[in-house]
Amino acid sequence: MERKPQIFDKFRKKYVALTPEEEVRQWFCNYLVESKGYPLLSISTEAGLKLNGSSRRCDTIVYKGVTPMILIEFKAPDVAIDSSVMEQAISYNTKLKAPYIILTNSKTTFCVKFDFTAGTHQFLNDIPEYNVL
Repeated sequence: MERKPQIFDKFRKKYVALTPEEEVRQWFCNYLVESKGYPLLSISTEAGLKLNGSSRRCDTIVYKGVTPMILIEFKAPDVAIDSSVMEQAISYNTKLKAPYIILTNSKTTFCVKFDFTAGTHQFLNDIPEYNVL
């Protein structure tokens, strides 16, 4: 039996299969910590939630205290970031109400800020630093 490559995920504190999507997750989460000042413990990967009676898993959620601030959806580099990916993230976010959604496949990254009170959203040019969330 051939053993698949693995990587140690410091966010989950265990070895996980090194799939193309996982490689994107590891790269991006480390970028958040090393370049944007996100505390390691603020990042929760493969976070479970209930949506319309079904169990779902968000790729990653960034918290500030106990408040979800960013929902992140990762795709493998060869998977396009299209409207279906945004719809998936928005459906998860109906439960979380995180003010930011990030979509990335490492080639294309979108960051959207939502104002739920005004019912508006804005595409941002950059990922916010942790201290401004």
